[in-house]
Amino acid sequence: MMRLIAIPVTLLLPVVAFAQDAKNLLKPINKAESWRLEQHEGAQATLKAGDDGVVIDATKLTGTNWHIQAFQVDLDLKEGTEYTVKLKLAASHPRKVLLVAMIDTEDWHEIGLHEDLSVEKEGRSFDFTFRATGVAAGKNRVGFVMGDETGDLIVKEMTLTEKSDNN
Repeated sequence: MMRLIAIPVTLLLPVVAFAQDAKNLLKPINKAESWRLEQHEGAQATLKAGDDGVVIDATKLTGTNWHIQAFQVDLDLKEGTEYTVKLKLAASHPRKVLLVAMIDTEDWHEIGLHEDLSVEKEGRSFDFTFRATGVAAGKNRVGFVMGDETGDLIVKEMTLTEKSDNN
């Protein structure tokens, strides 16, 4: 007599976990209303949005770099949290620009990101991680100080994300 013996079989299938992309904390960079362009003490600049980015053009200088600034504002960054800024920059001629994060209220102090960048015609990707310190609830900003030189800055693919093990 034959017996039927049931043997449980477990299939071991690899489980693939997909990490969700970190949320971009910036507003769409290709919309002019996502930016605040600041022109102080007679400095002049323009900001024009395009399909995939924004062009900021410093046209009249005063001799003080912070007299032309362009920022994404009202960012709610968390004290002690690490953030990653990724972006692609180009210019019609080589120039210097300052990428900075700061509070968007008096005394406008920096909160952990301060990068002096050299920007070339062909464009280049940048990637910076910083720890936010001294933040103001809902009143922080990330952007560019560019009143040292006339000329444009072309900004594309800019993101600000909370740092995780995956980015």
